[in-house]
Amino acid sequence: MLSLNPFRSVLAYTLIVMALFCVPSYFAIQSTIMEEKYKATQEILEWVDAHEKSIFEKEHFAIPRSVRFHINIYDATHQLCYQGIQESLSDLNFKVRVIYPFLYYQKKIQHENELLYLVVELQLNYAKIIFITTVLFFSVLFLVYLMSNIFIHSSIYPYQKMQRYMNDFFNDSMHELKTPLGVININVELLSSYVTSTKHLQRIKAATKQMQMTYEDVEYYIKHKKVTYNKERMNLSDYLNQRIAFFEDIAVSKSMTLEHSVAPDMMIYMSKVELQRIIDNTLSNAIKYSFFQGKVEIKLLPKDEEHCVLSFQDYGQGIKDLYKVFQRFEREDSVQGGFGLGLNIVQNICNKNDIDINIESYENRGSCFTYIFKLDKKKLLDSVDNEVIKGEK
Repeated sequence: MLSLNPFRSVLAYTLIVMALFCVPSYFAIQSTIMEEKYKATQEILEWVDAHEKSIFEKEHFAIPRSVRFHINIYDATHQLCYQGIQESLSDLNFKVRVIYPFLYYQKKIQHENELLYLVVELQLNYAKIIFITTVLFFSVLFLVYLMSNIFIHSSIYPYQKMQRYMNDFFNDSMHELKTPLGVININVELLSSYVTSTKHLQRIKAATKQMQMTYEDVEYYIKHKKVTYNKERMNLSDYLNQRIAFFEDIAVSKSMTLEHSVAPDMMIYMSKVELQRIIDNTLSNAIKYSFFQGKVEIKLLPKDEEHCVLSFQDYGQGIKDLYKVFQRFEREDSVQGGFGLGLNIVQNICNKNDIDINIESYENRGSCFTYIFKLDKKKLLDSVDNEVIKGEK
């Protein structure tokens, strides 16, 4: 099972697996280096045995030509008698020494009652070492990835299974709620036409509409990644007036008033479902968090030739933390209820449709949500098409 911080568990597990594989890899590389060192030493010994006699048989040293082997000859006091090695060797107290990338071998030689030191240089072959290191590195990397992948999948499988069960539960629940909710709405409307409106009937209508809005929020949240909501040319002014009328019963149940100033014929281009989620969630929150017998001001005005501004001003408790207001499942007041989905849905829709959001809020003074929509201007080709249609008639 994953701990409260899955990232730490995965990181710790990855480091442990890397350590387990890196330790034997280190010893394997060290073994390869020792093997190459041994082979180089043996090559030098064979070369020295083959050429030692010819080198010292003359008064002046007869140095054999070689691309791979280079030699220095020193006297008994380690004074340089012959130099064939380009690197300077300051410390000659060694038998075999590796100074990357060369291996040096030193041998004492008795020549005509004189002690000489022969130092042979041979460049080590690191190709095999590099190859083995590279293979081990990618092998360890692959095994760490494989083991971590297995660990992660085995750890999150129960959560994935639980998530599938929850999704199925929500889908089934929404399906089962849709029909009775529709029946309640129809019968409440029929009852309103037969009997005189009372505060009890008003509360029933308000509660039913709140249930409907909650249902539509959850339905949108479940479906929005799977369903494509087609855009259309809409009269924002008319649609806003319809939604305000829908919320009148909810406002009356809280003894509130909805004051609205809506400029006519503000045409936009977007999905009706997504527009409804913006208006309903913002307006329902404005009513929910307003003080008793307060008011909510709704305005739709043109901003310029390309944009219009929709604002919702309430005079309620305000928002304590503006940074959390759009977070999923975040609620400003748990007493008021709700799932904390509404404004998260609103933000996602606004981002999707390039709608600018501005929020101003002061504690115990209220909040103002402002949305800037792009107007859908009538195109030149639209008028041409209309003229063609008129001509055909």
